[in-house]
Amino acid sequence: MNGDNNNGDDLPPCRVLFRSKEGIEVFSIQSNRDRESSNNADAAKKNGRNFLLKGETTFQAFLPDGSAALVHRPNKGIFKVDLSGGDDDDDDDDDNKVSSNDNEKNNTPFFENTSRVQIIDVSPKGNFLLTWERAAANSDETENNLKIWNTSTGECVTGFRKKSINRSSWPYVQWTHDEKFAFLLTTNEIRIYNGSFSELAETRFIDKIRIPGIDSMSLPSCAASADGGVAVMGKILFAAFIAKDKNKPSRASLYEYPPATVVSPSSPTPYPSIASKSLFQAEEMTVHWSPRGDVALIALQSSVDNTGESYYGSSSLYLMSQQTDAIAVPLPQDGPILDVAWMPNAERPPCFAVAAGRMPSMASLHNGRDGKATFLFGNRHQNTVSWAPHGRFVNLAGFGNLAGGMTFWDKNKGKQIPPANPIVASCTVGYGWSPDSRLFVVSTTSPRMNVSNGVHVYRYNGDKVNTVPWNNDNYLPDRLLQATFIPAKPDIVYPDRPQSPTLKDLGTGPDAAATSSGIAAAPKPTGRYIPPSQRARAGRGGNSLADRIKAEKDGKMLGAQKVTNNNSAIKRGVVGQAGKVVVGLAPPEQKEGKSKSALRREKLQQKKREEEAQKELEAKIAAEQKDPVDPVKRAKKINKILRQVDELKQKDPSELNEDQIKKIASEQELREELSKLKL
Repeated sequence: MNGDNNNGDDLPPCRVLFRSKEGIEVFSIQSNRDRESSNNADAAKKNGRNFLLKGETTFQAFLPDGSAALVHRPNKGIFKVDLSGGDDDDDDDDDNKVSSNDNEKNNTPFFENTSRVQIIDVSPKGNFLLTWERAAANSDETENNLKIWNTSTGECVTGFRKKSINRSSWPYVQWTHDEKFAFLLTTNEIRIYNGSFSELAETRFIDKIRIPGIDSMSLPSCAASADGGVAVMGKILFAAFIAKDKNKPSRASLYEYPPATVVSPSSPTPYPSIASKSLFQAEEMTVHWSPRGDVALIALQSSVDNTGESYYGSSSLYLMSQQTDAIAVPLPQDGPILDVAWMPNAERPPCFAVAAGRMPSMASLHNGRDGKATFLFGNRHQNTVSWAPHGRFVNLAGFGNLAGGMTFWDKNKGKQIPPANPIVASCTVGYGWSPDSRLFVVSTTSPRMNVSNGVHVYRYNGDKVNTVPWNNDNYLPDRLLQATFIPAKPDIVYPDRPQSPTLKDLGTGPDAAATSSGIAAAPKPTGRYIPPSQRARAGRGGNSLADRIKAEKDGKMLGAQKVTNNNSAIKRGVVGQAGKVVVGLAPPEQKEGKSKSALRREKLQQKKREEEAQKELEAKIAAEQKDPVDPVKRAKKINKILRQVDELKQKDPSELNEDQIKKIASEQELREELSKLKL
């Protein structure tokens, strides 16, 4: 039985917008497998291409309701492309062509004098567009270049002067979820305006918040709510990042407006924060708001890692809310935070997923209230977390500088959805879920990748949709700029449907039994002798490429598993113990629950292993003394092996066999031996 037919037959297909060097196109694609092949095949047979807007473009943004796309064309301006009409799957009669084609014919942008705009942002309800353009060299010092536009009329509502911008601080104007107020970020303060900017003939702020040194701010796109989902009336939450100065460290803080205690803007008393976290090395803040808008997940990034473990700096993650102060999120693996994303369904208990650590990184699921890990997805080459809109499915992938491997998971079941074949979407630049949570699109686009441009679609279980209503040959070699699912219209409500067929039916691969149980199968590790001084470190793996490759080869990495009080990861002190484990330090030994006799036996066994190791070492030394080695010949042989090691390190690690991996792992030992020869 195909569960995709359940509550999904009467719903319209999802739509994908393509932005290429030729113009804007829209395609419809079926997510129902019984209908997708025939419908998509019929659409693909069409030879012509129906452009909603022709010509070269630079960037675009959707209105939240999916009714239009705001597209910038160089040397012309910003056009409003109406998406409420047909697409290439409709009939070719004129009634299905949208009104934006009229703008294309007369070359008139919807927003006047916007040809020099470089960056845009759309308000939460889509009523306003924020733009910034670099001020002209001969422009008046009072000329506004940060402008707010009405998206319905194309009229410029108001503007401000902003000589330059910092991308990490954008957008400089942010609206509350209901667009009742607008917050403008200025030097050392935030100015608050009426959200429509229309009550006064001359735009003036109605209040201001003094925060010295403020560098960026963030407002949630939905109303702040309590645990029961009830909106906190009259309170506006926002987060701010205060850059460090000579005497004070950087600080990320959570505020509410209006504050609990009245503070005059001219008062020397600092504006009171709800929660705050100070870090000397932090240089940038990224805020991820929970779907209820009541909890801020704050990632702090610095360009310098004082531990010396990473060339790319260090990062840390904190939860802030009205109920608690800043909580450090305990991660199951040390290393950089690669991606963070909240489960988007506000009707379910809040949780979020994190991909963190050196490759192969660990992805984990965390409780949205205390930050503790509840599930480990396992070690893989992954740096991207992408939730389906309903929050049931999540895609964990390795995009960007990784090979493009993807795994799909059912969060409700806590299990990986077994694909029919291994999933690799190589050279992926853009990606995203369809509004009905059934399809996942990946694209290879220019200018990031100037070869193999095209768009591919996968179902939520990893099956590739082979018949699509577009021809990827049209975008070769470097013609495609962007491919994105269009947001669903407000009158379209896609149901939250479970997977179908069942996991058992989908499990056709050799690892199906292991993945369906939620525990990834791993061979019993066997390896070389490890000295006692290195055994505590060996369980976590070394930092070198050879150590990490060997860990993968030997199956020493963690697979998918739930995190419980008795979990082995908990016992190692790695996961779920906020405030007890310091990132970067070795976890403490956990000996609770063992009797004295058991501890005594362990101590005797450890002593016996050390004695055996010492005897082994002495025997090796005696053998070397009995049969002395010619230093010159030995040095020549070592240099030859080191040259081979250098050549192997230039290759793709996945192509190396076991002997080659062992040869790389022996590099340090060989270099030490070579130095002892003193030639």
